[in-house]
Amino acid sequence: MKRLIVIIFHFSLFTFHLSAQQMLNLSECLELARQNNRSLQNAALEIEMAGEQKKEAFTKYFPDIQANVLAFQAFDEMIKGDGTIPMEVAGLGPDFAIYAGAPFSYSELSRAYSATLTLTQPIYAGGRIRAGNKLAEIGRDAVTLQMQMKEKDVLQKVSENYWQIATVKYNLSTIEAAEEQVNAVMDMVEQYVKAGVTTRNDLLKVRLRQQELASNRLKLENAEHVLLLLLAQQIGMAGRPIDIVSDALQPTNPVEVRVAMEDAVAGREEMALVQKNIEANEWQVKMERGKYLPTVAVGVMGYHAELGGLSDNVQKYMNTTMTNGLVFGTVSVPIMSWWGGKHAVKRSQLRLQQARNEADDAREQLAVDVESSWSQLTVAYKQIEIARTSVEEAAENLRMSTEQYKSGTVKLSDLLDAETLNRQSCNQLSEAMANYQVRLADYLRKTR
Repeated sequence: MKRLIVIIFHFSLFTFHLSAQQMLNLSECLELARQNNRSLQNAALEIEMAGEQKKEAFTKYFPDIQANVLAFQAFDEMIKGDGTIPMEVAGLGPDFAIYAGAPFSYSELSRAYSATLTLTQPIYAGGRIRAGNKLAEIGRDAVTLQMQMKEKDVLQKVSENYWQIATVKYNLSTIEAAEEQVNAVMDMVEQYVKAGVTTRNDLLKVRLRQQELASNRLKLENAEHVLLLLLAQQIGMAGRPIDIVSDALQPTNPVEVRVAMEDAVAGREEMALVQKNIEANEWQVKMERGKYLPTVAVGVMGYHAELGGLSDNVQKYMNTTMTNGLVFGTVSVPIMSWWGGKHAVKRSQLRLQQARNEADDAREQLAVDVESSWSQLTVAYKQIEIARTSVEEAAENLRMSTEQYKSGTVKLSDLLDAETLNRQSCNQLSEAMANYQVRLADYLRKTR
């Protein structure tokens, strides 16, 4: 009774696991990858950071405001002195004569503070502020293009994994059909052994084939498990049970998706990215030139200061609190930098030429890439037709071998060879169909 309860409990867990398993088709897997894939999430954060950098660059158009506060408390007076009053003071009159030659000493100022507020508005900075804003904008656009490329790469990997799983499932169904065929052969061989028509060697051959099929099934089931784990990680569902809906491996004619090579190359993110690189280098040249042009700015400054620790006698004749303001303008001309600056500008111009050369090279490489992808797609489509012919011939060969074995005109080994050929041809067809879907996804990624 306890054993029965344990069996029922495990069966219930297994049933719950199956019911909780989420079934996904290819479109759902791709959409989940767009939403949950961590590489794409990080790419989105890169775009956000580039946007913040663009906003930071825009603030350079506005005034720069700085506030400074200075305060101190000295351990002792900072101004000290002693001596005698000069005798010449007596010449100033009788009132001063009594002080002539008298000794004196003084100590003043032990604390003070000051506060300054400065506002500086750039009027002209050699075009560097505008260039900096354009470079930040180009950087944001480049990061956006890189995310689009990253998304296509991630979706391509998801598609490849999906079709690998579909192929494994198809191969498992092929193994299941092969097991039914071999089991039927086993029934015949057992009857023939009982009738004395054949020996037990044939029976052993069939059992070995059954064991081979069982071993292949275990390998495929393990491969399916690992591939599903990988797919779950790619689409942000790691640790959750998922399975795929085995979409029909039916190819469409590649002619229906053909795109002119020039249009495909022009629409590639890689091409847009190298154009952005050219644009960025053009602004870098302007930025470098701007370093050696005059800089003009205007501003206003206000300050307040107060001196402390002064004697009453000094405070009678000195204002210890000062408040004032001023407006100013500055013109800065980097005269001594012009000599070296022309070489720096020339270096940035050479980098611009490099960027243009890289754009031409990228255009040629992308054209080769698109044409290569198209060639692989058409070859994959033709391989399906070849594999279908092989499946038809292998199926007919298996049917004839089965009939001939029943009539005793072929040996058991010939029948088992026919079964192997039939299974291999079915697997080759499923692999050809899956390969076509992968090649199709790759071609669409490179032309859309």
